[in-house]
Amino acid sequence: MNGHHLWRDLGLWLVGMFVGAGLVLLGRQMGYQEAFHERRDLSQTPSVRSVSTLARSAPSETLPPSATLSPVDFWMPIVEKVGQAVVSIETTERNLPTEQNAGAGVIFDGRRGLIVTNYHVTEGAKELFVTLRDGRRFRAQVIGSEPHMDIAVLQVPARNLPEAKFGSSETLKEGAWVIAIGNPFGFSNTVTVGVVSAKGRRLPDESVLLDDLIQTDAAINPGNSGGALVNSKGEVVGINVAMRPGAQGIAFAIPIETVRDVVEQLLRHQRVRQPILGVSYEMLPDEERRRLNLPVERALRISEVMSNLPAARVGLRQDDIIVAINGQPVKDTGHLRSVVRQAARKGQSVQLRIFRDGRSLDVSVRPEWVPIQDLLRRMR
Repeated sequence: MNGHHLWRDLGLWLVGMFVGAGLVLLGRQMGYQEAFHERRDLSQTPSVRSVSTLARSAPSETLPPSATLSPVDFWMPIVEKVGQAVVSIETTERNLPTEQNAGAGVIFDGRRGLIVTNYHVTEGAKELFVTLRDGRRFRAQVIGSEPHMDIAVLQVPARNLPEAKFGSSETLKEGAWVIAIGNPFGFSNTVTVGVVSAKGRRLPDESVLLDDLIQTDAAINPGNSGGALVNSKGEVVGINVAMRPGAQGIAFAIPIETVRDVVEQLLRHQRVRQPILGVSYEMLPDEERRRLNLPVERALRISEVMSNLPAARVGLRQDDIIVAINGQPVKDTGHLRSVVRQAARKGQSVQLRIFRDGRSLDVSVRPEWVPIQDLLRRMR
């Protein structure tokens, strides 16, 4: 009997030992797996990895197409296409025997060999020569120009040339990518990249009619004048016109809508008109705005109303205060000029909210196209 119990106890002990050993082995295996998963999770946690490492290891199929392209790859086909239509312009001046690098130009009508550039690129030139990117060289002729808008149209004796597509600067936003293509210091088809820094700029040391400019930080140097400012769709949205001497990252371009207006008028009539309301105005000082208790952050005060022009006809007066333009708050002095141009192109009126003698009134006024020479005479 005692022997029977002994064998039973021995058997139970052996079973317990094997079960215990099995549980220990199972626990170790589970511990290894848990540790492995923790290490793997930590290795995949973004907070402990650099951005560059994440970008390299992320599966390419999960990224949007634009994220897989470097900026160089993105711009290359645009530069290739638009660059063919950007030309270098050289001049011989009356008092200089050799050719001088003057600037750049953009072919906008390849069938007729028409090129747009800045007036100051052609000013004082005895002869003009245009060189394409493929090396072809032509003598060019000025067929129209407007000094006060700094725009000139050239023609070369060639047909079926590559041409650039004009886009729109009206939808261009601050911060949008742009490239400048030109001929700085004689280095033809030079490309620089930047963003739109601001719109509606006016240079006080330039022509009084050269306003509503696009400001960009794309590098523009002497020789870039007349070149193309291009958006990410490969469309020309401006013609490079100026860089700020002594400053870095500050350059300007004429909006393509203004360029298109001037070019079309030069080709049709050999003279240029500007859309105006017939008022002069300035920003209302903040202290006066607060004294009048105006519920706006910015306003324009009309300083002069020109006779026999739209503003006078609808009854606008000197010292009227503009508090809204087309239902939108006043942004700056360039806001009204920009809206007037857009409305004139579409044959529409501009809606102004006026503050006068303690009350507000709404006025609708349609811009009128006035020859630039007549406008300058009125402004003297």
